[in-house]
Amino acid sequence: MKKIDELLEEYELTDIKDYIYKNIKNSIYLSLTGEDDYKVQGVSRVGGYPDVPEKFEWPSTKDGEPMTFIAQLNLKEISLSDENDFLPKGGILYFFMGIDEPAYDIEHKVVFVEADKNLMIRKPDKVTVLEEDYEESFVPYKIESKACVEIPNYAYMDYDIIEDSDEYFSLEESIRFENQGENYIGKIYGYPEDQHNDSELEAALKIIANHKYSYSSKDKEKLIAALNGDEGKADAEINDIVMLLEIDSNSKIGFSWWDCGVIHFFIRKEDLKNRNFDKTYLSLYSS
Repeated sequence: MKKIDELLEEYELTDIKDYIYKNIKNSIYLSLTGEDDYKVQGVSRVGGYPDVPEKFEWPSTKDGEPMTFIAQLNLKEISLSDENDFLPKGGILYFFMGIDEPAYDIEHKVVFVEADKNLMIRKPDKVTVLEEDYEESFVPYKIESKACVEIPNYAYMDYDIIEDSDEYFSLEESIRFENQGENYIGKIYGYPEDQHNDSELEAALKIIANHKYSYSSKDKEKLIAALNGDEGKADAEINDIVMLLEIDSNSKIGFSWWDCGVIHFFIRKEDLKNRNFDKTYLSLYSS
């Protein structure tokens, strides 16, 4: 990674080189390529409506209302950017969600369909929950992916190791902004955009222990208890939580997560590798 080495020299941070390389994460950055006219089915898309098999069952909230379609990822294309090699090599991955209130444990559904052929554009039988809440439909955009790397952001950086935080922030922003570009819409993997470094604990607590996060020191204790008191296993589960998708607010599409926030879907690494998308977690962060 010659580029990282050059940036460490530029920002005079060579003394934390080992920390940087230990904490680099592969990610897949997603960018808008243009408004989608639905002429080609099965493309990677955010907003609008999905292309699905004939007998696809539209996800509903616990109140029986249709969830809102957020994105579909054509994994034959997206997986080419997957340096982690976790994603299936084909098929379509769909993301739906309910009302984004409160910001944690948001109702949602992630659906994997192995086929990417014989798909058709599908609209729900009635207005979805977010369309009704926002009083508008969301504009469809095609997206493309590219492999990128990230270093810990301001929420995840180790302040005990990083003495010059201003220079570190500049380094992190330089890497991130160079990769994002003006049409950036979100990413797979990497460090969540958040205020604190507890998103993975929050997700693990719900997925594994079925407890809602309370921002308490006892939250991890609940996870440990659910794993028969094994703290090491709890730490391993937290570390193995993968951010399956993060989507930014975007005025072109109409997404506005509490004005200018992000939503992020999480999954256990083992479940992702086994193509088990029944246990996922969705939260929202907005500054």
